[in-house]
Amino acid sequence: MGFLDRINQKAVVEDEDFAYEDGDFVDYTDEEYFESEDADVTPIRSVANVDIARIVTVWVSSYKDIKDFAVEYRNGLPVILNLSEAADNERARIVDFALGLCFGLEGVFSRISDDVFLLTPHSVSIDSRGSDDEHDFAR
Repeated sequence: MGFLDRINQKAVVEDEDFAYEDGDFVDYTDEEYFESEDADVTPIRSVANVDIARIVTVWVSSYKDIKDFAVEYRNGLPVILNLSEAADNERARIVDFALGLCFGLEGVFSRISDDVFLLTPHSVSIDSRGSDDEHDFAR
């Protein structure tokens, strides 16, 4: 008997495993248990179509503070990352981490200014308005 045969044999459900005592089984074939066709049904909406209720802004000055924005971004919230108070060597480490976080979660990392970055989850799109030219935030 091969390896897969042994797994398949263990996965087979025996009828005796599902034996019912008298009174344990309820027959739901009566029409009263089914909803009528006149029932109001709410259409199902995709979660991606729901507007984001909040955007998190975080001022990070050292690498040890990255958890402040990483947890929020991992939970699917857009994050504005302000590094104006970070030293240059710390800024490089934080940006590298944020780039890896965005890449790993299939999001977008955008530069807003020299000190401010936008981390956008894959479920959120960025729209630009106010000019005929498209803005390239991902410089």
